Amino acid sequence: MTVTVDAPMAPPLRRRVPSSRGAMRIGEIDGLRGIALTLVVVFHLFGHGRVSGGVDVFLTVSGFLLVLSLVRALSGGKPLGIVARWGRTFARLAPPASLVLLTVAVLSYTVYAPWLRSQNLIEVVSTALYVENWQLITSQLAYGAAGPETSPLQHFWSLSVQAQFFLLFPLVVALLALVVRGARARVVAFWILLAIATVCSFVYAAQRNAADPLAAYFDTFARFWELGIGGIVAGLVLSRRTLPPVARPVAGWAGLAMIIVSGLVFDGGAMYPGPAALLPVGGALLVILAGSGGPFSPTPLLTSGPLRWLDSISYGLYLWHWPFLIVHLTLTESDAIGPLGAVVVLAAALLATLLTRYLLRVPTAWAMRPKPGRALALALVAMLVVALPVGGLVVRDAAQSSVVAVDDCAGAASLDPERPECADEQPDGELVPALDDLRSDDANRSGCWSRLGTDVVEICALGEENDYSKRILAVGDSHNNVFLDVYEQIAQARGWRIDAAGRAGCQWVAPDAPVYGQNEADQQACADWRTAIDERAASGDYDAIFTTASSKSKFESVQPGVTDEEFHAQVLTQAWAHRPSDDTPIIVLRDNPIFPAEMLTCLADRQTIDAGECALPRSEALLETGFDEAVEQTANAHLIDLTDLECGPDVCSMVQGGVIVTRDGAHLTRTYASTLAPYLDRELARLVG
Repeated sequence: MTVTVDAPMAPPLRRRVPSSRGAMRIGEIDGLRGIALTLVVVFHLFGHGRVSGGVDVFLTVSGFLLVLSLVRALSGGKPLGIVARWGRTFARLAPPASLVLLTVAVLSYTVYAPWLRSQNLIEVVSTALYVENWQLITSQLAYGAAGPETSPLQHFWSLSVQAQFFLLFPLVVALLALVVRGARARVVAFWILLAIATVCSFVYAAQRNAADPLAAYFDTFARFWELGIGGIVAGLVLSRRTLPPVARPVAGWAGLAMIIVSGLVFDGGAMYPGPAALLPVGGALLVILAGSGGPFSPTPLLTSGPLRWLDSISYGLYLWHWPFLIVHLTLTESDAIGPLGAVVVLAAALLATLLTRYLLRVPTAWAMRPKPGRALALALVAMLVVALPVGGLVVRDAAQSSVVAVDDCAGAASLDPERPECADEQPDGELVPALDDLRSDDANRSGCWSRLGTDVVEICALGEENDYSKRILAVGDSHNNVFLDVYEQIAQARGWRIDAAGRAGCQWVAPDAPVYGQNEADQQACADWRTAIDERAASGDYDAIFTTASSKSKFESVQPGVTDEEFHAQVLTQAWAHRPSDDTPIIVLRDNPIFPAEMLTCLADRQTIDAGECALPRSEALLETGFDEAVEQTANAHLIDLTDLECGPDVCSMVQGGVIVTRDGAHLTRTYASTLAPYLDRELARLVG
């Protein structure tokens, strides 16, 4: 079987020859694409979390094929056939993807961790609409090694980038054809535009990768250069400007070697699509430019039957292997897959791929008949059959989880020594929040939250915005923003105004204090955020300054003879010194108990909870920081300790009074935080006056 160059996911080609219609058939491309996608699968299953360069090669090949087809039409003065092109492409891409997405939706209700269900369903819709890469950026999810908590759809980001390119780039070319008159002028303008866009994307990718590699990995604009450079090489192939025959065998094998070793040389998850991606991309370009290099080149290998068959199944393997891998890790409660497990997952993905091809053979054949509307209709139906019903589930679940009602004795009240009737009451109903709402049971709000990847300082006013009796500044990291609903409730009840500001992984300490685990741009943004909070604290506008932060955020002392806790106290007191006078109290809330994320699995078994197995000793769950020392060293500084309302005398349980304490091991659920409201209100009223 053969395929024209504008069908990126179609069956393979045998060799490169000019046809009677002037089209170009490129056999090496199919073997190259099969190797690229299979490398991704192999590295995921057997590579212990390393990222291969396969996706980078895949994008480069996609850009090569699309540009090759568009330029032939553009230079020949032929219609671009954008709608038909979309139909042919997405009729191949969308139906198999939709079967995978529907399977993931079902697995989200049956196998995957229930607290990931909401995020999984959102990603199913995003993937069906080909915006999964932007959803991952928005959710601040990093592309990492597989685990039970990993998104089962994170591998779809590359298909979203490819689809966005296939959707938008032909429209740009069509606009160019309308603006520029004359076939030759259009082609020249096209190459100039493509070259400029590719260079700009490469520079942007290098800068974005250095500043925020997690977001850069998924960024369409940072990835464009990989597609664009493939398109530029398509121009060289069209003009017959390839490598000299004597160099082709060496270049071809060198290119294959570069592709295969790229995942071993670089940590692709951290360094791609920056300049390091030139290794796999350059390898792909060498293979393409080497072309049919004779019997000693990779051509016999790339056009061989086994590789052509591998190309024909590589797309399906790519789609299915990752959700099945997450199934395996979830069922085995493991963070890594062994060789036997990898073989089982690979076999399951292969079986699902073959079954998918069998199920879709009739509708695909119907859509590919010479009626342009059929292919596009099949693609749209495949997308909507996923997006509409699953989108409805997302909306429904969001509405149901917006408010969680709790009993008067639930949560913190069950630990209140002044309410013995609550301690005697043992809830035997459903836990709140429900497990499938656990991750979304979060009080954070965008207007009060400075996200990673931005240097904007977000501060929101809760309660009485103008006519207030007291004004409080509440600052910290995500553990501060857990209490936004509580702050608002207290402010409204007392006629106060509470200005709340939080930043991811950023405590209010001295601006030059270290920031761990963040890229350079976010470290600088954290320092700037701290400076902005210092200015607020020094303004004299506040009757009290309230702060809290995660006890997991340790500070490593760089001073001889100074412990980490003492160093933490130093950087805290340096920040607190910005208040206008000692008359403004500093109020510190001790952090909540911390549990390992893997302990969340025990919440699925009520007997395990009742047996007390979902708990840690207080000494392990309540981590020490420098807050105690800083309070002792600072005049008019006070510590509010609510941990006796979060933990028992000896242990900290993940469930108290029928309410789940933590949504991810580190943060309180919004529901449990709400049960602490009367106690925090009482302490604040005592200290603020």
